[in-house]
Amino acid sequence: MLFDFNIFNIGRTRLLLVAVLLFSAVAAGAQSGVTVTGTVSDSDGNPLIGAAVMEQGTNNGAVTDIDGKYSIVVRGAGSVLVFNSLSYMTETMTVGDRNVINVALKDDALSLSESVVTGYGRTVSRDKLTAAISKVSGEVLENGVRSNALSALAGTVTGVRVATTSGQPGSSPSIVIRGGAALDGSGTPLYVIDGIQRDNMDDINANDIESIEILKDAAATALYGAKANAGVVLVTTKRGHVGKAEISFKANVGLNYLRKTNEFLSADDYLYYMRLAAHRSGNDALLTSSGPYGTGNDYYADGNAAVEGVYSPMFLSDENAFLLDQGYKAMTDPITGQTIIYNEFTPSEVSVRGMALTQDYNVSASGGNEKGKYYASLGYYDENGFPVVSGYDRISFVTNGSYKITDWLESVSSLNFSRSNSTQVSDYIGGGDANFFGIMFSAPPTMRQYNLDGDPIICTTNWENGNWDAAKDSFYRRNTNYKFSMAQGLNFTVTDHLSVKLNGMWYFNMKETERFNKTYITRPGTYNSDRKASASYSRMLSQTYNAIVNYENSWNDHNLSVTAGYEFYDKYNFGLSAAGQGSDTDDFISLGYIDKTEDNNISAISMNSTHVRERSMSVFGNASYDYMGKYLFSFSARYDGYSKLVNNKWGFFPGVSAAWNIHKENFMAPSRNWLTSLKLRAGYGQNGNVNILAGAYDLQGSYDKTGLYDGDYGILIDNLPYPDLRWEKTTSVDLAVEAVLWDRLSLSLGAYNKVTSDLLANVPFPSSAGVGNQYTNNGSVRNRGIEFEFDATLFRNRDWKIKLGGNATYMRSKILQLPDNGNENNRQGGSQVYDASGNLVWVGGYQEGQEYGTAYAYQMVNIVRSEEDLQNYGWYVDTTPTSGTIYGPAVWNTLTADEQARGQLLQPGDAIFYDVNGDNKIDQYDQVCMGNTIPRWVGGLNLSVDWKGLSLYARFDYAADYVAQNARKQYYMALSQGTFNTLKESKDTWSPENPDATYPILMYADTKNRNNYRMSNIFYDEQSYICAREIALSWSLPEKWVRAIKMQDLTLSVTGQNLFYITASSMYNPEYGVNSNGGYSIPRTVFFGVKATF
Repeated sequence: MLFDFNIFNIGRTRLLLVAVLLFSAVAAGAQSGVTVTGTVSDSDGNPLIGAAVMEQGTNNGAVTDIDGKYSIVVRGAGSVLVFNSLSYMTETMTVGDRNVINVALKDDALSLSESVVTGYGRTVSRDKLTAAISKVSGEVLENGVRSNALSALAGTVTGVRVATTSGQPGSSPSIVIRGGAALDGSGTPLYVIDGIQRDNMDDINANDIESIEILKDAAATALYGAKANAGVVLVTTKRGHVGKAEISFKANVGLNYLRKTNEFLSADDYLYYMRLAAHRSGNDALLTSSGPYGTGNDYYADGNAAVEGVYSPMFLSDENAFLLDQGYKAMTDPITGQTIIYNEFTPSEVSVRGMALTQDYNVSASGGNEKGKYYASLGYYDENGFPVVSGYDRISFVTNGSYKITDWLESVSSLNFSRSNSTQVSDYIGGGDANFFGIMFSAPPTMRQYNLDGDPIICTTNWENGNWDAAKDSFYRRNTNYKFSMAQGLNFTVTDHLSVKLNGMWYFNMKETERFNKTYITRPGTYNSDRKASASYSRMLSQTYNAIVNYENSWNDHNLSVTAGYEFYDKYNFGLSAAGQGSDTDDFISLGYIDKTEDNNISAISMNSTHVRERSMSVFGNASYDYMGKYLFSFSARYDGYSKLVNNKWGFFPGVSAAWNIHKENFMAPSRNWLTSLKLRAGYGQNGNVNILAGAYDLQGSYDKTGLYDGDYGILIDNLPYPDLRWEKTTSVDLAVEAVLWDRLSLSLGAYNKVTSDLLANVPFPSSAGVGNQYTNNGSVRNRGIEFEFDATLFRNRDWKIKLGGNATYMRSKILQLPDNGNENNRQGGSQVYDASGNLVWVGGYQEGQEYGTAYAYQMVNIVRSEEDLQNYGWYVDTTPTSGTIYGPAVWNTLTADEQARGQLLQPGDAIFYDVNGDNKIDQYDQVCMGNTIPRWVGGLNLSVDWKGLSLYARFDYAADYVAQNARKQYYMALSQGTFNTLKESKDTWSPENPDATYPILMYADTKNRNNYRMSNIFYDEQSYICAREIALSWSLPEKWVRAIKMQDLTLSVTGQNLFYITASSMYNPEYGVNSNGGYSIPRTVFFGVKATF
């Protein structure tokens, strides 16, 4: 049974009540009264389509048509009409004795009158906002196609870094708000979607989103208390509108093109450079072996051409000369001068699609009247991955509605369902994306992928297999995810000033996975028939119930709004998994066919199940006051109790903020012809966090069984209890100034200081303790930043509108305090290096007074380019594999004979490294700072141009002033494994023919000489980049054409996403982080779309 309601404590009666209320949002009849008609236009006289016209204090309203016209029936002459349209200032007018009211709305440069969601259904106009909240409207989300709406935030919001670190279909970008809240600069925000707390928003259809609000400072997030120290992302989905029913259909088809990956040597270059590298290192036996660059692959000599030989190189002979007519190529051996023949193999050509397809289809209906509103949509998204074993598809359904049951009671309902299937590289290959794009692409280019009869030569689950076209049908993988959320609210209007909201919200998530390995070939003539199989099932149900009281009142020039609420949260997880091997056939994947006995070293089925529950209870509130709209004050607080903690379950999290609208002061009257708005605001607050506690019982302590003796298992302590763990707390101060000039230019400059104390960390114990790790409160870290933002209307007339916007954020972090451990600066991890004075200092790891993420490596200053350089330099390298120390002559002469016996004189082509302290020795202390691995600067730039029905939108984002270790490049260049292909940069390594090369000499398994193996500055990249994230061109067909086919609007579009990077990084994706091994390449995509509205 999908739902076991007894387990989740949901009675059938309550469920029936919820279902009835959920679907009660049905349109009702119109009312009698005064009919008012008119036209809504902009300041240039252009009609505004879709502008809202509402009767104040009611749900009665209308929406303008394609000509900007409206018609509404109001109660009488005393009714007040409110005219509102996105990006325009709101206007109000009393009906009086008029039957025709025409309105021209002024452009709102800063959207001062737009409503901003602040949490728990509360909204406030932007000009009265006192906290740091950024809003992304649905208009921004309209541009482009994306499986996860978070990717639209890249470069659009100050203080927020959104990094696209994987092109895996269905993957989520990483998002960090104001430097996170952890020692390493990470921190996952709280996601709240229509009031429901989520771990992510992967299943949310971007087409259904009305707006996204990002709560950044503690004054804004205090209302969410214990879970909000890394920020809050509020998502509001569309809920319909008052007016005629509107049906919309939107379709996009995208072509995904593989961006560059690591560029490897061709087969002839591979043979040339690898054979030279093996020869230089004294490994001549490899040159005649049956390996990828050996010539011992004479599998045709015995006449068994269909089976033998994984690799192709061999010396040309009479017996194999016929292969040159079958596609084999020839080259001259750089060692012997003989002719080598070989098969050219490019792993990416057989394992990666040249072009992948993305499809996105959505149909929606919305409408309503004074009694109710509704919105419903159905969406389908399908994205093929580049690897032949990856893809993602999702079907989603949303329905939202509200219904005015009586004058004092309103029902508000929502339902969201999605089903997604994903197939990921990590399902097939250990190490996932990094090993597919980072290693599997480096499979030797001299492999034979198929025999002459067409059978695959090799087909394994290992990452070194470069022929996944042959492997994909041998491994069955399925990941299916069902998500269902439902919310029901009842809004009671007690008086004109007092209202009560009762809400129930349920979120159900069910995951199913299946794995089955069919019989597959491992080497010619060798097969694996273990037929490993596994399956897992998990379900999660979270229930949230809250009661909220709102009071609003205005008297004279005073305005007061008070909110108080209580909330109960319950989350239950159940998991079941099983695995085994030994099925008799490839035809059935069911675990029921697995051998259930231990025979011939084949394991019986293993099974496991888990049950986890967590709960929290909270009271919260907010009071907001302003006087004449000039002086604004807000206070929020939350008191949380959480089941994961033991002795410190309860925490109090306050937030206070204030703002001053200076432009409303009388003394500012002379500047009002150019100064539209000027505001100062400040905020202070505190939030909590316990998200690092992965399990519900981490602090209780646990036992586990150990070795079997005499029929019984021993018992040992697996995790130590820590009942005194405290809440992690983040305290922040926020200051900002905001201004609008000439109704066209908005500016914002702010600064924040955020300190996270009592940091939660899983600290390792010494091995002698008998336990591995324990959670503890592990010190404090500070994040500081400056944020700047602007939006400008560059030009505007009847036909043209040109807007430009941008933002920039500068961030720094510092570790303030760590637990006393007797080390200098209470250091955890790190290493010693010489400072500028030649003194040893500790760097890296976690240390008080230092910034996390500072990277250190050796500094290569030159290469021994000639015999003359060698005589002048005269240094020696200790070839002990664990050493790699390089000695200058002065130190070398002091070593013992045994020590000198391990050394060798540096040779032409070897690297020369910087001796930091001048002690005539290069060792681990001679590393220098490469930079920081966390960007100092993030931001973006966007441009929109509208001309009649044509629209151009461009969005760029950037990150700057940070470095990353190109670990995969260093791995390849050092030939660390010895058989994999290496990069094209290897052609720029030192040789007598290339003495001015960039890189040191190429050596087989370069672990002794430490030239390319030694991590140095040549393997660190400056990662700063600018990404052309989105460029869209759309055309709304002329009105007369659209009317002729009985439609309201028809728009055609073409959109490019992730078009190009401007960067000095050698990585194929500069958004990868520190110590990057590579990953799933980000696709370059072109979408063709159509949107029709009826």
